Amino acid sequence: MGEKSDAKTQRLRRERDEAEHEGAIAKRLLNCAAAEIETLADADCEEATKKQALDAARRFRAAASR
Repeated sequence: MGEKSDAKTQRLRRERDEAEHEGAIAKRLLNCAAAEIETLADADCEEATKKQALDAARRFRAAASR
């Protein structure tokens, strides 16, 4: 019974580590997307379009900080 418990614990730890890794990757992607949006918005955009883009970038950064 102890071996089954150890195997289950190891499996759960591996799954947790994979989930944490995937979360970190997602946060990096959101931050990169936000930076790219900000860069593109600074190019010749109309003010309304620029505001929408910067609002989206803020939402991405907020999601990445969770």
